[in-house]
Amino acid sequence: MTARSGADGRRLYGQGCPLACALDVLGERWTLLVIRELLLGPKRFTELGTALPAAGPNRLTTRLRRLQEAGVAEKTPAGAYALTAYGEGLREPVIGLGLWGLGLMPDIHTVEARPDMVALVMSGAISPTLLSDLEVDVEVTTPEVFTMSVRDGRMVVRSGPSGSPATSRLRCISTEFIDLSLGAMTLSDKLRSGDVQIDGDVDRVSRLFDHFAVTAHEHLSHA
Repeated sequence: MTARSGADGRRLYGQGCPLACALDVLGERWTLLVIRELLLGPKRFTELGTALPAAGPNRLTTRLRRLQEAGVAEKTPAGAYALTAYGEGLREPVIGLGLWGLGLMPDIHTVEARPDMVALVMSGAISPTLLSDLEVDVEVTTPEVFTMSVRDGRMVVRSGPSGSPATSRLRCISTEFIDLSLGAMTLSDKLRSGDVQIDGDVDRVSRLFDHFAVTAHEHLSHA
């Protein structure tokens, strides 16, 4: 079976294989990174453009249109793009691909690393057993704002502020968040130094980062 062209001129694999069919939709440059951004919640076109500036508006428009045609993404009544229920099925494999990619990064502890992406990858890496006795919402400002929510052994990361009144709020720069996530420093150390500020339940936030550190050690030691 040979490759073929789609109606829009794209080169398709033309193989009766689920992986090839998935790559026909997801294999173009920037498409998986669009999915990555939508895993953090609905985004307006301008927000996607800010997160993926090198994609350019024309290419971004094309990728979003193809994802909509494939039933992976949809436009909300508020004018944002969001994953459909079908698109949400990509959460585990995409985050898993990110975990595999840790072994290819020369140094995750850089100012260029995005804390929300570190948290997103952690949400797929961390064991539900570690989180089973923890319930917490943490709004992080680095200065970008995102929220980590833990319920029933599962952590979800979303862009933007938390809507919960019981949220703990953590403020720090990107490198400090990465230090905490990798276990390079403990939260109590960072609080004493003044590098991190918290309003809320310090104990629960500290436990979450302790779990992050265990998870990071397990994964990075094999990278």
